[in-house]
Amino acid sequence: MNSVSQGVQGDPNEQCINDVFDDILFSEERVITESYTRGYSLGSAEDTIEGYHLGYHKGAEVGSELGYYEAFCEHYLKESTDGNISKKAVKNLEALQKSLNEFPHSNSDTIDLFALIEKIRGLYKKICIQLKIKSDFKKEGLQF
Repeated sequence: MNSVSQGVQGDPNEQCINDVFDDILFSEERVITESYTRGYSLGSAEDTIEGYHLGYHKGAEVGSELGYYEAFCEHYLKESTDGNISKKAVKNLEALQKSLNEFPHSNSDTIDLFALIEKIRGLYKKICIQLKIKSDFKKEGLQF
């Protein structure tokens, strides 16, 4: 009896010659699949951590910007009681304050936060033009 036929009929622990050739032939594919799976799981874990930190810092930046606009509104609405600010500007200040108060405190799939932020920024710039003041909010000095 030769060794090829023993692998098929003989000892169940012996591999068939076809299985040996398949192992050799597909070894590269197996290594690629295993490496991809391992790399994907490691990358996913690392990306989750990086994504969390990026989101945290961007959220803090947006929060400080919205807080600046809130303080801006409060200041100029107090100044408006003297009558030295136009009614249009006061109306826009109130609209800005309302938008800030209605800004969501948590993330939702149904609300476009970026569109709301852009709307608030546009309203702020419009008010600055009406009040004839500079409209520069500086993020450079912010650290979180």
